[in-house]
Amino acid sequence: MGKGDPILKDTFRISSSPHSVFLFQHQLTWCPQKRGTEDMSEWMKVRIQDILAVELLCKNNNVGNESKAIRNFCCLPNRKPKAASGSESSGFGQYLTIHFSQRVKDSSLWTRSQIQLSHSDYPVLHHWHQTLLTALNGMLHRPKSLLFFVNPYGGKRKGVTIFEKQVKPLLQLCSCKWTVINTQRRNHATEALAVMSDEKIGEFDVVVGVGGDGTICEVVTGLLTRGFPSSKAIDEGDLQSAPIPVAVIPAGSSNALAYTLHGTDDPQTAILHILLGSAAPLDVAAIHNHSGISRFIVGQMSYGHLADTMLYSEKLRWMGPKRYDVAGFRKFLSHATYEGSVDMRVCVDDNRKIPTQCLGGSSCDDCTNSANRTGNGEWKRVEGRFLGISGANISCRCALSPLGMAPFAHLADGHIDLILIRQASRLKHLQYLLRTAGDSRRAFALPFVERYKVDEFIFTPLQCCQSNGDAPARHSSKLDDCANNSPDRDSDLSFPVCGCDSREKTKAHSVWNCDGELWYQPSVRVTVHKNLIRIMTRSTEAESHLPSSSSSSLANSAQSSPPLSPNGSDSTVPMTLTPTPIDEISPNDIFMRESSANNGGVRY
Repeated sequence: MGKGDPILKDTFRISSSPHSVFLFQHQLTWCPQKRGTEDMSEWMKVRIQDILAVELLCKNNNVGNESKAIRNFCCLPNRKPKAASGSESSGFGQYLTIHFSQRVKDSSLWTRSQIQLSHSDYPVLHHWHQTLLTALNGMLHRPKSLLFFVNPYGGKRKGVTIFEKQVKPLLQLCSCKWTVINTQRRNHATEALAVMSDEKIGEFDVVVGVGGDGTICEVVTGLLTRGFPSSKAIDEGDLQSAPIPVAVIPAGSSNALAYTLHGTDDPQTAILHILLGSAAPLDVAAIHNHSGISRFIVGQMSYGHLADTMLYSEKLRWMGPKRYDVAGFRKFLSHATYEGSVDMRVCVDDNRKIPTQCLGGSSCDDCTNSANRTGNGEWKRVEGRFLGISGANISCRCALSPLGMAPFAHLADGHIDLILIRQASRLKHLQYLLRTAGDSRRAFALPFVERYKVDEFIFTPLQCCQSNGDAPARHSSKLDDCANNSPDRDSDLSFPVCGCDSREKTKAHSVWNCDGELWYQPSVRVTVHKNLIRIMTRSTEAESHLPSSSSSSLANSAQSSPPLSPNGSDSTVPMTLTPTPIDEISPNDIFMRESSANNGGVRY
């Protein structure tokens, strides 16, 4: 049971059986009564922070079994149930339904559950209802107004169905307001957010992308480029953090970001985590050109095998997600390698013998202590032929790789995991792919695989299609020049020296796969920007109990909330709970029309 004495205790009927129900500071517990005593072997519990909504139901057994539900949620004022004219309270069946989220045993899946408490005495039910409602009203970090960008074409083209069948019912349950925009073209979400004023963006608590990794990347790009002219590149010194958190509901092909954040690609799990309001900081990587930032990376960027697979799969879109399997097998057989050099600024503490995995949020020491690190790392150059090069901002977990291709990447440590796969035989390449699909930590024991934790890196192909003769030109530069003219300073050496475009069909170059979108300039400079966004997740910090201040207020509300008779006056307890908010967020949206909490949302 919970710690200390219970705030409330009573006997209710659950599924027609008497149960003892206890409300503690941090959880609700119940157990059946057998022969007048409590059966301690069948205790059940729900944490207060996992409760989604409470509903008071009055059923009139005397008038055609009509029922009237009075739903009181965390974002609505309390309403008083009215007794039917000429009816006695004894003629009503009264129920208190508690809706909560629950993790499936031995799984990362979360599901919505409910428990229904019945009692013959209405004031008892109302007292419990008021106490729980006060606790929900105090959870200020939970989103009340959401903006959705739904990609109807990603993955198996189920984005709209996922929203209507799985997301919308939960929004209605929690009485949220929402606005839906179905994206019709590439960068639709970016363009809509980029022109949104501060006033309109302030009407939302969170912006949600329903789609794959590319959809959420568009959302992040739109939030970070607000206020900048679309025709002008962004200087990294002008970057500011996103004004509100973002979230992702998986409806794409790989869903690596959603899988990393929620431990699964199940849409219901994702929306439950969003509604519970737990957010964590996330770094964002950026690709630069000579004039500034030209693209943002939320998840990963890959050159070589993974990018070639993505490029070839574009010809097989009619196959759906299966096209990645076919394209991957074909590109594995082709076994293409690419020659180039990678200049990287290695993290100063990248010499640990045992790297750590990210726990998320304040539970991760690497993420929380990154702000205390001082000094820049040293520049290092690696040259050769590569099967693949990947920069991972997150671990990139998915159903095919439970730990992700970068299992040691952290959400907010200010670094990117750079993975270099040198030229090797097909057999060794297959060995790497198999290890990545299993325990990917073992992949870095292979001699041709290297991992670096870097602040930034520059990749330059050593062969270039821009030449006067038939032979390709070769680029080279001194590492000393790169070190002495670091990318923090204004120098042409800070930026890629190659202006090639992979669309020119040269076999000397691959392309970059950036969060599921293709980037055709092989030579890139990539930097990492710490904590640019906050993203909704269910990190381990959310597994702890509510702050003590809200716990004490919960106890006070239970003691100060007088019972209310069905015909009496409403004496609602004021909202005195002040749990520590996950983020300072204010409600908001674009062109939003007011939508009733019970009627649903606005669609564009």
